[in-house]
Amino acid sequence: MIGKTVIGRSFGGCVAYQFKKLDQGEGEVLLSRGVRDYDAEAMTQDFELQRRLNPALGRAVWHTSISFPPEEKERLTNDKMAAIALDYLEGMGLAKGQYAVIRHDDRPHPHFHIVANRVADDGHTVGDGHNYSRSETLLRELEQKYELTPVLSLEKRKSLTNVPDHEQARIQLREAVQACAQQAKSLPEFTQAAATRGITVQLHYNATGQATGISFEQDGQRFKGSQLARPLSLAGLTKTFEQNEQQAQRQQLSQPVTPRPRSSDQGLGY
Repeated sequence: MIGKTVIGRSFGGCVAYQFKKLDQGEGEVLLSRGVRDYDAEAMTQDFELQRRLNPALGRAVWHTSISFPPEEKERLTNDKMAAIALDYLEGMGLAKGQYAVIRHDDRPHPHFHIVANRVADDGHTVGDGHNYSRSETLLRELEQKYELTPVLSLEKRKSLTNVPDHEQARIQLREAVQACAQQAKSLPEFTQAAATRGITVQLHYNATGQATGISFEQDGQRFKGSQLARPLSLAGLTKTFEQNEQQAQRQQLSQPVTPRPRSSDQGLGY
């Protein structure tokens, strides 16, 4: 399993992303606690209401996505995914607060999302310290418990454990930004996708007002696009957006056109 966690500020954006997939018929709610799970607006209201118990906590949104290898798809029933998600919530200290677990079916690999409130039912803050290393340890345990295919080799896990926190943050941010850019066809579309993951996008301008660079910030860690990867510089992203737009246009043009049926009273033309 691969887990990615973002600690963010906006329940609205995060929840809206989940329900967008549900509305498109590409997922379903597996579990929920303390929130109405039939509507994005209702769920957001419930999260925000409990958030008021601890107004000083700015980053109250806990969003984790957990992905599995494609070959596990047949084995991962909704019940099994729900059990894994509940074990994860308990292991990360989130099970006694508000949460929703949503399965998405928009990718070849099975995966689900957890949206949880860091403001617990009694108003205390659920800690997010060392969440990356804690999550990695827990995922390895759950792989064994549910007899799932390990995603990383033992050697790779050891090497990741020794990666400094700053470098781990850079790697995680790079993967998140790459995911946002994968389908975006413009900078505004990309920026909106980044916001749902708790990523702040900032453009940099020269003296004449021309945009010359881009940087990203998440969980207090900030990097220039070029520090993440060359294709994530402003020039690289602009090229990606253009390619995505061209690809979308080609796909649209390749769609077969269904002829309109002739009405029964239409003449034969002669």
